[in-house]
Amino acid sequence: MAAPSSSALRTLSLELKSLQEEPVEGFRVKLVNDDLCTWEVAIFGPPETLYQGGYFKAQMRFPQDYPYSPPSIRFLTKVWHPNVYENGDLCISILHPPVDDPQSGEMPCERWNPTQNVRTILLSVISLLNEPNTYSPANVDASVMYRRWKTSEGKDKEYKNIIRKQVAATKVEAEKDGVVVPTTLEAYCIKTQVKAQESAVDMTDFYDDDYDVDDDDDMSDNGEEYEDDDDSGNGES
Repeated sequence: MAAPSSSALRTLSLELKSLQEEPVEGFRVKLVNDDLCTWEVAIFGPPETLYQGGYFKAQMRFPQDYPYSPPSIRFLTKVWHPNVYENGDLCISILHPPVDDPQSGEMPCERWNPTQNVRTILLSVISLLNEPNTYSPANVDASVMYRRWKTSEGKDKEYKNIIRKQVAATKVEAEKDGVVVPTTLEAYCIKTQVKAQESAVDMTDFYDDDYDVDDDDDMSDNGEEYEDDDDSGNGES
């Protein structure tokens, strides 16, 4: 495998530094064995979705000519989802090369371009968790279950029960890693932190409005939204 270009390493170094200094809600990143081309990603399930409270780990691998070619993402945590293959590989338009492929049903503008970065990729992945693309699924069975759940307005609980069980299973890994997974919007959304060296400067007015969320969302973080449904669904992956 060809060594990464100096341009790729420089780009990845800057992106990592940016994410460490200004974290984004919903995920955390770190290097695997100090390798700039291999990142471990921890994705938190968004509140008010089936994935609320989930802790999903994945690995991102970057090509030697990044950002001109897209990285790949493979989930290390078991994820039952229409756009995740059995081996954990994620299928999402933003990570597909920008070629004209009419058979895919994707427009070139939906695919990878060098203006994308780790932030935009992972925010797209978080969005995909709650809103799968079922038109060209990687996991057909999950796609069928998801459609059944949506069209029955939640009455068919097989899909929901599988996700709920997988979310519960991730809590062990979160505890092992010493991570407290946010389960409310207030905890999920990160407020911009003023750097210590700037603390002597009165910049309160500038930062106060950054990433604010409404305080009137009185949400429970004890999972009461997901009542004890019949867990007899046999689609456990």
